[in-house]
Amino acid sequence: MGYSITGVFTEACDCTLICPCWLDDAPDEDHCTGLFAWQLDGAATIGGTAVGGLRVVSVSTHSGGRRAGATTTAVFVDEAADDEQFELLAAAFSGRLDGPLAELAAVSGAVLQRSRARIEVSADRTGWHIFVGRPAQSPVAGAGLVEVTGNPAVFGGEDEPLTLTHTALDTELSVAGPGQVVAHRTDQLAVRVPALPGAYLDVRGRSAMRGRFRYVHAAATAVVPR
Repeated sequence: MGYSITGVFTEACDCTLICPCWLDDAPDEDHCTGLFAWQLDGAATIGGTAVGGLRVVSVSTHSGGRRAGATTTAVFVDEAADDEQFELLAAAFSGRLDGPLAELAAVSGAVLQRSRARIEVSADRTGWHIFVGRPAQSPVAGAGLVEVTGNPAVFGGEDEPLTLTHTALDTELSVAGPGQVVAHRTDQLAVRVPALPGAYLDVRGRSAMRGRFRYVHAAATAVVPR
């Protein structure tokens, strides 16, 4: 199945600046709870189906290194997605498709939940806010699963925030070009995901990253014997 997906990703977790996963090291205190949020550009497609403008959030908890095999994940897809879009996006961001999206399997581990959610993302030059809640039709509509706010992290009196190049997660996140990963700091990170062991936290002043991604994969062409 071919796809072309570009947009903006946000990563946030309970590690202090900078999250060791970006350096392929073990997390602070050997345990990490965090999220990846993907905002898809309008032209995004999977298997010829338009998925542009939708959002996906992956919440995970893991011990040891990110690829140590002890990761559990819940994937939430924008409630605005129809049934086909939901299935495609849930598969894509669980690492179940071929091509560069398959690399996400290495950092997703065991995906214990795939479900719809109300996902809101807002951002400007000064900061950003992400909210993940129960979908509108849920008996507990609007109940928060994730809420995080953050802003660019400026170090040492510099005018511009720190950018990272050639990080250990560049492949999995399909980072779109050098210098595209910008260090941020969370004002608040709250996670309450019952499906994941230990995925409850409310912390401040922790690590976050934002950047652009580009997942592109051509559909396989069948070869017909003559």
